[in-house]
Amino acid sequence: MNRFDRMVSVLVAGIALIALLAACSGVEEDRPPGAALPQDFPVAQVPLVEGTVLTADGTRADGWAVTVQGAAGAGNILDAAVSTLTDAGFTESQRTTEGGQRVVVLSATKDATDYWVQVGSTPGAAGGPGSVFYQVSVE
Repeated sequence: MNRFDRMVSVLVAGIALIALLAACSGVEEDRPPGAALPQDFPVAQVPLVEGTVLTADGTRADGWAVTVQGAAGAGNILDAAVSTLTDAGFTESQRTTEGGQRVVVLSATKDATDYWVQVGSTPGAAGGPGSVFYQVSVE
């Protein structure tokens, strides 16, 4: 193999590697920073408020629980989380407040799957008043 053939082979391999990395990076772009979301969390169907994921666990079968610390200076984090969901097609069905804790229930049907999301905030949360928790389930 001459020098030109080797150079072309290396160049083709390099382009293939770049294409592979670009394809993989597109998947991660949708995932927020911080703790890893469960592999089967419906990132495209249930958008989270902008911020850092503090905790995340669960499965499709049992539902997911996620806590997000909002971006600094984001204002009312619960309202921002609800707006993020309603902008994505969710409909609010219930809002409750008790002892400083606030919870909003929303739902949407996406790709023939019903998604139910409870998003809430509490002043005593580990992430502080700038964090929200999500309980997500599918039917």
